[in-house]
Amino acid sequence: IIGVLVGEKILPFIIIISYKIMYPSLEGTVIPYNLYYALLGTGLALACTVMATIAACYKELAAQPAQLMRPAAPKSGKRVLIERIGFIWKRLSFSQKATIRNLIRYKKRFFMTIFGIGGCMALLIVGFGLRDSIIHIAEIQYNQIQLYDAMLSLHSDASKEEREKLEEYLGEQSEIENAVATFMKSVDVVQNEETRTAYLVVAESNSELSQYIKFQSRTSDETYALSDDSVIITEQMANALNVKEGDEIVLKSGEESEKTVTVGHITENYMMHYVYMTKDLYKQLYEEEPSYDMMLIDLAEDQVENEEAIGRTILDQPAAYAMTYVSTNRETIEQMLGSLNIVIVVLIISAGLLAFVVLYNLNNINITERRRELATLKVLGFYDSEVAAYVYRENIWLTLIGAGFGVFLGMILHQFVIVTVEVDMVMFGRQVAVISYIMSAGLTCLFSLLVNYSMYYKLKKIDMVESLKTVE
Repeated sequence: IIGVLVGEKILPFIIIISYKIMYPSLEGTVIPYNLYYALLGTGLALACTVMATIAACYKELAAQPAQLMRPAAPKSGKRVLIERIGFIWKRLSFSQKATIRNLIRYKKRFFMTIFGIGGCMALLIVGFGLRDSIIHIAEIQYNQIQLYDAMLSLHSDASKEEREKLEEYLGEQSEIENAVATFMKSVDVVQNEETRTAYLVVAESNSELSQYIKFQSRTSDETYALSDDSVIITEQMANALNVKEGDEIVLKSGEESEKTVTVGHITENYMMHYVYMTKDLYKQLYEEEPSYDMMLIDLAEDQVENEEAIGRTILDQPAAYAMTYVSTNRETIEQMLGSLNIVIVVLIISAGLLAFVVLYNLNNINITERRRELATLKVLGFYDSEVAAYVYRENIWLTLIGAGFGVFLGMILHQFVIVTVEVDMVMFGRQVAVISYIMSAGLTCLFSLLVNYSMYYKLKKIDMVESLKTVE
């Protein structure tokens, strides 16, 4: 019931926040409970617990009562693989050898702990990875890929003289570093019976466009340049259309005839879909000169803070129509994505509870099953701290192995979650920062230490005399 109450609020919240990137006007967030999904999730949870109970009880219920009344014999030790590597095994202490043998001897506890800790680590990686993949896309898009500061739209009915006057005005202003005339229109990109809407971008100068938009591979960081025989398209659209470099795509726009072009390169991009081509290729395809209706403007570094005042003076020009600032888009996205912090907190709490429950239960069972063994160690002269260290070493190794397994599990789960919550016009990052892996491993180890600390008093209370008395 608690899982239903929490789960049906948190995960839909992630989806809605993701869609707010494209639809910022979605002010109210309504997340109603769904009875069908609640019953379905509860049924699956009950099925898992009942099946686990049956599997655990089946062997015991099939045994004879007389056999069950006898104390369970300890598992017999077996030679492990590392024992066959003599130069390593000989250098291990008695405690280290005992720890390795115990890890292999209790295989069920070994795998249950590995999967439990791995699940904890995976949840933490997803939590921190969501933040790495989503909250930084605005910074990457507008600081590393689209390098201009503002975009100026021109009046569609502006005369040639008015446009030339505007370009001359922009060139004379010391506050403006550079500006390039650009043609942009919406087109439908079709391939494999799939269609995506994108912006076709053609610059008056290809060399100047490369100063404003960086064409590069996300995986290899290889940079690209526009050519007259192919186009450059953005990565998410290429993935949606299942297009690779060298494939052909079809461009459709209104009543114009369809144009087939070759994909030369696929560039990294996170916001919207774009198709970039040279003006010569555009003239070859459409048999006309592009009508440059946009200006990409790069402000001087010390004038970025005065962008609104500069924009107002530019809009006084007859050809200028509207000004869009990159900083405004970046701030809007960052404010919306800042709400993901609550999701990360919930995932960390969930992961911590999972780790604590799994480790506590397994340690509790482990100590109960080995009371006679641990009591024997006390009789042989082991202090409480030494008996605890004897058990803790196993837990530490299991935690480290589980955390290593959780890294791979978390990478797979993170990729699945990111692709699932992506919206059509926005691609989220695929990378998880190294610090996120370190923090996830640190929290996992912290949860393990808390469990070990709570189990110390249970180990301390083991009465060596009572535990060694014969049950018969």
